[in-house]
Amino acid sequence: MKRYESLVFRLTGMVFILLFVTILVLLILVNIQMDSQFSNYLQMNAAAEITHHMMHGAAERHYISSIHQSLFWVGLGMILLSVVVSYVIVRKLTAPLLDLTAAVRTMQKGKYGQTVFVKRHDEVGILAETLNTMSEQLARNDAMRRQLFASIAHELRTPLAIIQGNLEGMIDDVIPSEKTTFLSMEDEVLRMGRLIQDLRDLSLAEVNELALHKELIQMNVLLERAVNMMQPLCDEKKIHVCMRLYPELPDIMADRDRINQVIYNILNNAIRYIESGCAIRIQTSICYANGKKMIQTDIADTGNGIAEEDLKHIFQCFYRTEKSRNRKSGGSGIGLALAKQFIQSHGGTIVAHSQIGKGTVFSFTLPV
Repeated sequence: MKRYESLVFRLTGMVFILLFVTILVLLILVNIQMDSQFSNYLQMNAAAEITHHMMHGAAERHYISSIHQSLFWVGLGMILLSVVVSYVIVRKLTAPLLDLTAAVRTMQKGKYGQTVFVKRHDEVGILAETLNTMSEQLARNDAMRRQLFASIAHELRTPLAIIQGNLEGMIDDVIPSEKTTFLSMEDEVLRMGRLIQDLRDLSLAEVNELALHKELIQMNVLLERAVNMMQPLCDEKKIHVCMRLYPELPDIMADRDRINQVIYNILNNAIRYIESGCAIRIQTSICYANGKKMIQTDIADTGNGIAEEDLKHIFQCFYRTEKSRNRKSGGSGIGLALAKQFIQSHGGTIVAHSQIGKGTVFSFTLPV
């Protein structure tokens, strides 16, 4: 906001102009009154001898009365002018505030997304823009909350339906009560348990209440072990993994299990979504952010990439670029949301860059 667009500057200028005009008019009128009346006074008393102690005569009283009347009418006129100008100014200033108040009351009733059109660049305009942004954000958050509940219900309904179907089949002697059936049901129960635990961890991380069991760890060692564990999946899809690890990387104080979960989530997504014969590149380096020494880890692939409209949502809970929610083509959509919260809980950052046809790069930093 420019200085001349500020309400303080504008109101100060208007008051100064009003006072300046008032004083100027008073001076002009008083001068005119003095010239005309005093000239008449001199003409009427030219032949008379005037002394310092003489009593006021008719001419003197007429002159003084004229001055008082002029000042009275000028003052009354300026008061009326001040009232009119003040009313116009206040009316103009409060009109958008009334619109803002109406929009706030509408949002108070739970109707988000209300915006106010205020074409101004002063404090009122900034307030209107802030309110519009907040209203749109509340509308998006409300839609995300509804989508979150729907996604949770979907993720829980599938294993529950499988368990219920198996139990009903065994009760009706349609499905044999065999060990394989119980193992299948156990898998679904474990899947529900993992989902519920992930949701709990995510909610705790968002309010900075997630318990972290920190210890000194080596990022290079974690990456090497993760690649070794995922190597069978890479061999199955003929994916080549290239590692460029920074030598003598300093230790970091972090929760080993949480950081491992971040690495596995990113690697698992890369292996799942890229085509056979593609490559994955893992690199570590030293960087500085806000004067702090950080370890940066880049996990890049040469897959098809992520569309721009999907890229800005991939860290949202239950968001998946594959809309069918088929478990063969993707997970529940909570892994990257957890990864972001875990990294932020450690004081780091995580971002994703992607180009269609060239691949995707996930980069996260952790403080040394």
